[in-house]
Amino acid sequence: MTKRKIFISLMTASLGFFFSANVAKAQVVSKTKMAGKVSVTMKVLPAETYEGAGADMKWDGGADAVLMNSASKPNHHLVAFLKEGGKPVESASVIISYRELSPKKSNWTSLPVCRMHVAGQGLETTHFGNNLSLAKGEYEARVTVNKNPSVTFHFELTK
Repeated sequence: MTKRKIFISLMTASLGFFFSANVAKAQVVSKTKMAGKVSVTMKVLPAETYEGAGADMKWDGGADAVLMNSASKPNHHLVAFLKEGGKPVESASVIISYRELSPKKSNWTSLPVCRMHVAGQGLETTHFGNNLSLAKGEYEARVTVNKNPSVTFHFELTK
């Protein structure tokens, strides 16, 4: 094996370790509010995979999924699970934006929202959102579903 191939192999292994270490540290947040007749459960989870044999999520439409190896180096998965009448909503117009409140207040940022479901578990696990990169701090996320009033969630990331 040439020195170049060894170097590339070591770099690939290091990057894989870096991504798994950052994802393993991600904190889980879950909060629910009503937007009209729709129950919106906003979750902040560790970043999820969309590609490959062991993918966590199956992309179903909307914006492109932010992949684990993207330039933004996502470490979280900001999503909204929707229910109406106790049943999962499989199709909706969903807008998600977020902003940091501390340590420094930022402007609202739109999240490219894709529709997805848990790989191998069918449309009853449909949810909306995407991977993104978030640092420690206090945030708020605003979710708008169809023509219902927006709901705002406050959350803090300590990891």
